[in-house]
Amino acid sequence: MDKSDQSRFDNEEVDEVEKPYYQDRRGSWEAGRKKKRWWIPLTLLLIIVAAVGSLWYVGSRTQFWLFQDLMEAIFPAEEEIQIVMPAALFAGQDFEEIAAYAVEEQGVDEIVPIEEDQLVYKMTPEVRERLLTDAENDLEEKLSALEDGRQHPYVVEISYDDSFEDFFLMIEPDQFDQALVPASELYAAAVYYQYLIAAGDEAREVAVELENEETGARETLAYPGDLNRVASILERPAVVDEEPAGPVAGDKVVVDTGPDNLNLRDGPAITYLIIDILSSGTVLEVIDEEGEWLEVITPEQKEGWVHGDFVELVDEED
Repeated sequence: MDKSDQSRFDNEEVDEVEKPYYQDRRGSWEAGRKKKRWWIPLTLLLIIVAAVGSLWYVGSRTQFWLFQDLMEAIFPAEEEIQIVMPAALFAGQDFEEIAAYAVEEQGVDEIVPIEEDQLVYKMTPEVRERLLTDAENDLEEKLSALEDGRQHPYVVEISYDDSFEDFFLMIEPDQFDQALVPASELYAAAVYYQYLIAAGDEAREVAVELENEETGARETLAYPGDLNRVASILERPAVVDEEPAGPVAGDKVVVDTGPDNLNLRDGPAITYLIIDILSSGTVLEVIDEEGEWLEVITPEQKEGWVHGDFVELVDEED
């Protein structure tokens, strides 16, 4: 290899090692660009913080109405029903107790008294259905009590329609005054039920008709015309008898069932077991009482319970 070849070889090695000037500038520029990319996420973060801060500020200035509208659009609020009914329907009752039970137990949102002796019940549709069920059960209990000859012996016959609008009571002669109280209670319960059915509209008319069994004379408690009269009947103080209505502990009673026998039970209700059968004419000693039931001792010294409707007080002079 001569000197010219060696020189050319050396120049080729230099070409392979050294880079042109323009390549060096491009490399340094790319490195610098990579180092400056940190500002992109920082800028995005600042934008997000500014947006959140703006929303918070606007929301606080407008009592969060934007947020509330958004939440209501996503989760619609339950519909509220407002039912206006006369306060006279609760005459003779402790309204504070009724209101507390309605709010705490039945789920009514609020009961607000307004002018002209009216009440506004505020509730959701679900609560209205619950109140309707309770009102219907209350009506059925009152009707069952009227049909029970032991509780209301002066009611000879009773009939009513399925909508609880019209009621008919056949009453024994000279018992109208006594029958007016349960009839008025039935009237108030039926009107209350009709207000719940109407759900804000005018309640349907209700009529409770009483007829004298002997003369055929009739008297009607109609809604709305007789509302104030019914309220005055329900507000009358209960008549308290000075003497006990039936036998008490220490008295003696005799079974009076005619040709039938009387069940002696081990508790004061017909659901208790029968522990003996007593024939009519059996004399019993009363040792306790609970409602219409008497705890007695038989001549065989067996203790149990009999219903007071099937025994008569023994006259001690006899």
